[in-house]
Amino acid sequence: MLAKAFENGVEHGVVLKTIHADWRELNRDVHGKFDAIICLGNSFTHLFDESDRRRVLAEFYAALKHDGILIIDQRNYDAILDEGFSTKHKFYYCGDQVTAEPVHVDDGLARFEYRFPDGSTHNLNMFPIRKKYLRSLLTDAGFQKIHSYGDFQEEGEETNPDFFVHVAEKALPAGADDE
Repeated sequence: MLAKAFENGVEHGVVLKTIHADWRELNRDVHGKFDAIICLGNSFTHLFDESDRRRVLAEFYAALKHDGILIIDQRNYDAILDEGFSTKHKFYYCGDQVTAEPVHVDDGLARFEYRFPDGSTHNLNMFPIRKKYLRSLLTDAGFQKIHSYGDFQEEGEETNPDFFVHVAEKALPAGADDE
């Protein structure tokens, strides 16, 4: 993925600095402060231990500038756990020719099977994080403002989205200038 990102940058006249780092030790390998950290692809749900989730969010928080934002997306595991799986198939990570459906779901594991046009399949294990729980983890990590969007709509506009996008803001410390 890093090589592909670098290659894509070169194709667009940009030289990217790519780094392979463990999120749990992000600030050991990545130096500096950033305006934004983006954690997409439902990837945060690959952290199965609560201590890892808390540590990663602390690492993300520490890597952000004082007015930085963290963007995390996730499947709507609340609906999957409470009502069963259904999807509007409006938004895709792997293209509209790939299907992704759970083959097992409980409070500790969501195993999805991805089926590709060539007939191949791949299973992916994720921790089914509930929306309210993730928002509480973000608050515990120090984020002051958290906005959640369902299928890219304002919260409440989409009653049963397939995905949530959470935008968590790291506010300036009390007494700091708002420059």
